[in-house]
Amino acid sequence: MSTTAASRPQYGNWVQRRSPGIGSIGLIGSVILLAGLVVPVLVMVFSTWQAAVPVAVFFLVAFTLVGTPLGSLLTSLVVFHRQADARENQWRSGVFTRNKNHQMRLPGMLGTTTLLSKSDAFGNEFAVVKSSLKGSLYTVVARCVAEGPSLQDQERIDGWVASYGGLLAACGQEPALVCAKAIVDTAPDVGGRLGASVRAVRSPASPQLARDVMDEVVRTYPAAASSNITYIELTFRGRGLSRLGREDEILAELARRVPTLLGRLEAAGGGGVEMVGPRDLAKIVYIAYNPAAARFEEEAELAGLDEPIPWHEAGPVGAQATWDHYRHDSGVSVTWEMTRAPRAKITERALASILEPHGDFVRKRVALVYRPHSPDEAMQASENDSRTANFTATTSSKRPSAAASMAVRATEQARHEVASGAGLVRFSILVTATVASASDLPQAVATVESRAGAVPIKLRRSYGSQGAAFAATMPVGFVPWAHTVIPAKVREWL
Repeated sequence: MSTTAASRPQYGNWVQRRSPGIGSIGLIGSVILLAGLVVPVLVMVFSTWQAAVPVAVFFLVAFTLVGTPLGSLLTSLVVFHRQADARENQWRSGVFTRNKNHQMRLPGMLGTTTLLSKSDAFGNEFAVVKSSLKGSLYTVVARCVAEGPSLQDQERIDGWVASYGGLLAACGQEPALVCAKAIVDTAPDVGGRLGASVRAVRSPASPQLARDVMDEVVRTYPAAASSNITYIELTFRGRGLSRLGREDEILAELARRVPTLLGRLEAAGGGGVEMVGPRDLAKIVYIAYNPAAARFEEEAELAGLDEPIPWHEAGPVGAQATWDHYRHDSGVSVTWEMTRAPRAKITERALASILEPHGDFVRKRVALVYRPHSPDEAMQASENDSRTANFTATTSSKRPSAAASMAVRATEQARHEVASGAGLVRFSILVTATVASASDLPQAVATVESRAGAVPIKLRRSYGSQGAAFAATMPVGFVPWAHTVIPAKVREWL
């Protein structure tokens, strides 16, 4: 962070993790490239050139698949078409499903989750999402109705940013914490609560003009208003909370940590903070898959007729993931992922253009995904990043580029700060925009990508994985890197 007398504080010094290799090629790609240059020559020396040709072709194909963007695209295409041929990209529930359990409506990996509940020391019930994949993962969700930076003093905003940074740093001190997310969910206000409030206080003796004015306000209010809620999601590994993996001990430990979480969120500008209960969490998931039901759910709640939605029925009746979008019940969604952080320093309002509501979407979620490092992991990662940046800057025969020199300075600064006790957190951004029909997608895509360019961050559609990316932006404890086939260490070398 840097501060000047004439401007607000600015934030930057992000370091993109890279694998050490030749140029932009990762370590594994560099090894394959060097082997592809040496091995065919040796085969030709000790054998014939006819025997060296298939060896060279093999290394060429391997390098294309591992060391080039074309290989990544081809791999994604092959995997997606294999899933499509097996109809794994489709989901049908109810009597028309092919699943053995006809009541299950949560698609994909969410079908293995279980919704639990626990009360904290003050008797407040909160939801716990248990996932049995990759070991037992337990997720708690807090709901924040933040005040926002408008009409706030700069000193107060700086205090919020500092407290939020302290919250992220504290995540690295939690050995059981696997993932943290801040999900900003925005949607046009359906206006049901305003109408119910007006009807409750309206007097039969009120003038007709006053009643006409209030009816016009109720009718036009949803077009100008919106709901803006932030969810903080924390996912813990069960074995880190209880060595024996006992569920009662894990839930008791989570209940002990909940009040501390609420206090930190309030200090970080969370405003009114409360834990999300099982009933509310199931409704959040149900409305995400069926956004047209938001109005009916609100009207039923105001009338006192809402029934709790079982967790296994919170998913869509039907969903289908295509190469570039995801169709589910009454909505069509597109999800983007961040591929490059801002190169320049930014202020605390930089993401405002992406976070704020917009009339082109029926619902929009922006998820900031954090992967905290423990102190030992942070030290090792900062050292590796520094070595990689220095290697990349010095391998060029020419003068190092300005970008390479900036990367060296950024990694050196991060290395010294981590050595002084600072925390290290990896982060990414996922953006999901939902519209009512496929005909609205082009306008929604143009809006999101133009607003992302103003940040500036680089977004790319999650081609071939729209269904999983959609689930990753919901507060359901979906950890993307915990469900991959390739081990994490191998991915760092690619």
